[in-house]
Amino acid sequence: MRSSVDVHNFLLDSDVPHEISSLPGPLRDLADAPEVLGLPSVAVARSVVLADEQGVVVVVVPARSDIDQAAVASLTSRPDLAPVDAEQAPARTGYLLHVVPPVALEGPAEVVVDRLVAEQDVVYTAAGEAGMILKVRGPDLVKATNALVVPVARPR
Repeated sequence: MRSSVDVHNFLLDSDVPHEISSLPGPLRDLADAPEVLGLPSVAVARSVVLADEQGVVVVVVPARSDIDQAAVASLTSRPDLAPVDAEQAPARTGYLLHVVPPVALEGPAEVVVDRLVAEQDVVYTAAGEAGMILKVRGPDLVKATNALVVPVARPR
């Protein structure tokens, strides 16, 4: 299983400035992080993992948003994308589903970053293990993942 050390090393190798920190307490859902950390809700992002026969697509959206799955399927020309369940996530990404970071995945993955996340000066997201959070600039996250940047978030 991968960890925040893999995330840190990947970003170091990619020459991307970042911080990985311990959270002040356990968070079950990144949607709770803005209140816990005193951040605007758009500054906290979560990874949604989709897959098909071709492999994995990680969609990074504000933590309190859902994704427009039809838009992602259309933009990636992959109509059979479906959410990865918790049991499949470690084999597909190297991480438990609730802590999948947008970088340093087990295998190749296409990354889609919602425009709201990409435009943030600072983004906080999963760092690959419970109790840890990654802090990175939105444009640097896009650079590190070679992401497609499009509006794919929908309010919950």
